[in-house]
Amino acid sequence: MMLKRGFFSASLVLLCLFAVAQKKKGDKEQRVLVLSGNILSAADSNRVLQLYYNGLREKVVDNATLAIERFMQAIKTDPLHHPSYFELGQIYLKKGDLEKARLYAEKAVAIKTDNQWYWLLVANIYQQQQDYKLLNYALDELLQLAPDKLDYRFDKANALFMLGKFDESLRAYKALEDKIGLTDEVLQGRQRIYLKKGQFDKAVADLKELISNNPAEVRNYLYLGDLYYSEKKMAEALEVYRQAKKLDENNPFTRMAIAQILESQKKTDEAFEEVKAAFLQVSFGIDQKVKMVIKYFEAFPDQKAIARAEALAQAITEAHPTDPKAFSLYGDVLFQKADYPNAKKAYQQALALNKNVYLIWDQLLRINLYQNDAVALVKDGEEAISYFPNQYGLYFYVGIGYQLQKKSAKAITYLNNALAYDIDNVPLKAQIYSSLGDAYEAQKMYKESVAAYEKSLVLEPENTYTLNNYAYYLSLRNEDLAKAEKMSIKSNQLEKDNASFQDTYAWILFKLKKYAEAKEWMQKAIRNNPNSPVQYEHLGDILFKLGQTAEALENWNKSLKLNADNPLLKRKINEKKYIE
Repeated sequence: MMLKRGFFSASLVLLCLFAVAQKKKGDKEQRVLVLSGNILSAADSNRVLQLYYNGLREKVVDNATLAIERFMQAIKTDPLHHPSYFELGQIYLKKGDLEKARLYAEKAVAIKTDNQWYWLLVANIYQQQQDYKLLNYALDELLQLAPDKLDYRFDKANALFMLGKFDESLRAYKALEDKIGLTDEVLQGRQRIYLKKGQFDKAVADLKELISNNPAEVRNYLYLGDLYYSEKKMAEALEVYRQAKKLDENNPFTRMAIAQILESQKKTDEAFEEVKAAFLQVSFGIDQKVKMVIKYFEAFPDQKAIARAEALAQAITEAHPTDPKAFSLYGDVLFQKADYPNAKKAYQQALALNKNVYLIWDQLLRINLYQNDAVALVKDGEEAISYFPNQYGLYFYVGIGYQLQKKSAKAITYLNNALAYDIDNVPLKAQIYSSLGDAYEAQKMYKESVAAYEKSLVLEPENTYTLNNYAYYLSLRNEDLAKAEKMSIKSNQLEKDNASFQDTYAWILFKLKKYAEAKEWMQKAIRNNPNSPVQYEHLGDILFKLGQTAEALENWNKSLKLNADNPLLKRKINEKKYIE
């Protein structure tokens, strides 16, 4: 619907003709309102009010469907109930249905032309629809109702600009300047008009005059520098930014502006020094800093990118020493470069400031796991569970911690606690079952161990560690060696040159009395890991079965040098024979 000046008042002439009549009912009088030929009784009036207030209640509790229903019933009874039209307009605007919002808002303002809030709603809708002609009209009406409202004056100046009425827009900004002075908003509006009109020199002169009148005001230099930058006049922009830097070396926005130009000139080291200086300033918001550091992650593992990300992240911790985000980010950078000890310290500092961030706990526990720090895994994991009792990953970490401490019974409890949750992470779920298989094995609960390994392999049939461990424990019990052999060779096919997997396969071959093949695989394992006492002992066992007693003794002695605390091995050496 195209609105023209005078539309609303003309409509009201048609809509708002009414007369008051009186009817007698006994000794009482009943007043009725006649609207456009319709009679609204007192009962209907009360019904409209009741529906309206019911609608408001539903709106307050975000029940839009019922609110709409109540307001629609109200206007069906009273087609001129403008508050209901207004509320419908607001609801549909919130829902993003601009057409319906406009329909009802325009009806509200057509009935009640002197309501500022109705006009404001209409103006908001026109603005979102980018209908600047009607927005301009609505703002005229708002200014008639509230001539001193500065927001309406700024919106009016902007609407004129959007309509291409640049001279009128300039006059509107001049009127604002006369009223409140040359504020940033006035200046920016005027600059935009100059640039749109191609009057770059006027925009520059405007800003230079400001600088001349107040040479100590840094922001005016920044405006001028930005203006030059927008026109790709980099030399002029850099000169102005450097003037601003002389006035205030701690202004981070000046530093960042200079850095941007230096970066475009391929002076990356100089640019980085400016960025680092900006990062040390508290006035440069931490969220923007975090985003900039995260961008460096895209270039990892490039060493220069890592070094710069680390330097900036450390600067953030210096500028924001009480914000956990600063230390969390620093920890993330250190984690990415595998500096686990210092990453751990950073995460601990972050948690000292705020223990209610799950991801920080998760990263800390990952580091504990990488470092095989079983005590820290249990301690930190159990504290994390006190804050996040529904995070199944925490139970997994604690379970692994107990398992590393050879406390298998406690490990089983925590791993089963993890499985009590609906785990959507398939690899983790497979790992939990695999670890549970190891823990049950340690407790000599062999039936349960087999069941856990089988469940793990259903989820991840090619999990090499599960295949290896399952096969190894079967071989230790001389149980289902054919199956153990198949699983072990599969793990070696999937992951080449893993000494532990090769040792397992060699040991299974030994159990199957395939001694020559066992020797070959055990020698492969030792080539890949020449410091394993277990592998030298196993090679000695194999060589003894092959009748090579001297070579067997040689390898048993190598094993004893690497691990002197092995009574069975000492017996083998002393008795010069293989002992089960």
